[in-house]
Amino acid sequence: MSRGRCGAWAATLLLAAGLGASCTARASGASPYLPLNLSPGIERKIERVLILGGQPVLTRPVPVDKVMLALPKARRLDRALCAEVERYLDRYFRSAGITHASAEVAAAKHSTTTLPNERGERADSPWDASAAAFYRPGDYLLLTAGGVGYGGTDSRFNPAGTMASLGDEYVQLDAGYRDHWLSPLSDSSMLLSTEAPTLPSVTLSNQRPIGGLGLEYEFFLARMSYTNQIVWRNALTAGYPRLFGMHLGIQPVDGWAISGNGTWQFGGGARPGSLGELFKSLFNRTALPTSTGAPNADSRFANRQVSITSAYTFPAPQPFVAYVEYAARDTLHGNRFRFRDAALSGGVHFPQFFKRFDLTVEAAEWQDSWYTDYVWLEGMTVNGYVTGDWGADWRTFGDAVGAQTEMAQLGWALQSGDEINLRYRTLQNQGYQGYSAFLGFPAVDYRRASMLTAEYAQPRDGYTRGLSLDLGRDVYGKSFARLAAFVRLDGGNQEGAAANVDNDDAQQAGDAQDIADAAQAARLERFVDVGASGGRLGLDLGGFSAAQEAATAVQYRSVISPHLGVGVRRAVTTNGDLGVRAEFDDFHAPMVALRILDYRYRLDRHFAIGAFFGFARYAGPTPALGYYEGAGLQWRDLWPHWDLSLDARVFDHVQRNKLPTDPQNGDPVEWYTMQAATLYLSRRF
Repeated sequence: MSRGRCGAWAATLLLAAGLGASCTARASGASPYLPLNLSPGIERKIERVLILGGQPVLTRPVPVDKVMLALPKARRLDRALCAEVERYLDRYFRSAGITHASAEVAAAKHSTTTLPNERGERADSPWDASAAAFYRPGDYLLLTAGGVGYGGTDSRFNPAGTMASLGDEYVQLDAGYRDHWLSPLSDSSMLLSTEAPTLPSVTLSNQRPIGGLGLEYEFFLARMSYTNQIVWRNALTAGYPRLFGMHLGIQPVDGWAISGNGTWQFGGGARPGSLGELFKSLFNRTALPTSTGAPNADSRFANRQVSITSAYTFPAPQPFVAYVEYAARDTLHGNRFRFRDAALSGGVHFPQFFKRFDLTVEAAEWQDSWYTDYVWLEGMTVNGYVTGDWGADWRTFGDAVGAQTEMAQLGWALQSGDEINLRYRTLQNQGYQGYSAFLGFPAVDYRRASMLTAEYAQPRDGYTRGLSLDLGRDVYGKSFARLAAFVRLDGGNQEGAAANVDNDDAQQAGDAQDIADAAQAARLERFVDVGASGGRLGLDLGGFSAAQEAATAVQYRSVISPHLGVGVRRAVTTNGDLGVRAEFDDFHAPMVALRILDYRYRLDRHFAIGAFFGFARYAGPTPALGYYEGAGLQWRDLWPHWDLSLDARVFDHVQRNKLPTDPQNGDPVEWYTMQAATLYLSRRF
């Protein structure tokens, strides 16, 4: 079995390399990467171009090649924005040059609050600076030098962006300090983000989708920071753990992409850490105790995190992208396809909200024990900062408490070409003591934390200058404030930015018509569902073995609820439609379900069948997260613009952490299952 698994991984890598080699005749060489959380203004504009160009983003940093793929389609929808981005990209098509530089000075009220996604920078930092430059000695070799530095508490210099890249669009090897971000969300990523300093790594990936399925892949091996808190043979050992990461995605239809991701923390000090053992254990079931005793730390090779991500762009009159990330740690009770310690995140981004604004809304929630571990006692951290969602740094270090975060961002340009961007973040650590109490961690009185960031930017001749203000309150109830002045070498152009705002009427009308034509060609449908759901909701108290589970019968009760849904779909084949949907029910507590794949096949003018898959959150005594699937029948045009549908939904192992007051059998989790029928009317718009 282990040899077969190693062989499968070797075959996967060889296949990726072979696919890349078969495409070298069309390849243009090694692709540079765009800044990631270093130059916010131009990064937001590039994200807008990608949405308008129908290029969903599942990982970052974004390679220049991906933007080039999006530009032809995006140019028809926003000419001025694309011209501004193209001017910025010109710097990457030379043999050498400076691609990024920024500097910031700040005055702050003393606070050690970690700034989100800033590679460990704190709110009391009086300055920060970053830069990147490259030299291309040949088409297939790219040398990049970069770095990020900041002052204040825990000041440091991190050579983020310094690397050597070898390859082409389909197979590229990066060795050095390359950033990794494994999520479609722009403000949070459960597995890996820029919250911690960038790690040295070796990465193999492609920069353009491969083949008809649009294959994307990324494999990397990184060295984490030094720690003396690694458990091995009933003692502590010290060293540098390794971090292996993987991303495999496809884009089977235009505008929609889905992927599976994983990170594995392993080795360090005296612990086993060979690549052969890593490949053998990649998809092994998590070793768990067979009783209430402590797990055997030596039998566990890696601290594993996995996720499924999806992003779908829609060419509506107000174009947007919707995206979801479901993540989890380890497996649940040795079942390879069920996970515990789950997290659910999602968001929407409207790049032309009411034609003038750039609006993003995101939310994330994770259960206990994220970024902590009983083998690598400092958890998934680098220099004391979590590798994933910024919200997990807004808690006492080592506390395994779960949390919720929300973010809303609104940007717009003035007639002068100056730009304003507002972003509001809020976080609430869970009020219950679950896994933290099990570890003996003392209860902490966490408050709701918030942070408002206001930025005023003035594009000038080749650069942008501006001011930013951070105001907030941390999880302990203490306020903080930071006022900064910055300058960024981002190709700013005041006249170009003003032109982006003040397009002539004919161009605005042409852009609007192009957007309407694209939506019509895709047969875009927006709809609202209203109806009723009913079924049996079961609660399984769990157990570490089949005998323990069987000892406690599943507790069922009948439930019925009003049903509300909102969604969007578009044609992807002659008879097939694909979309996304959010559903809301109240089964004695709110149930929110997100369909990342909502497929409908039109049999004829009036009848259709469908199938779907997604993730659900049930508001039990503690948050319960899991996945669900189902199928349905639809009578189209029961009345003009009205459809009648009947769906069968199965909610599968929507698991939650137990409270001390819950029935106990040694298992810290329990889960809900449900089979529900839903009858509803849909109004199309």
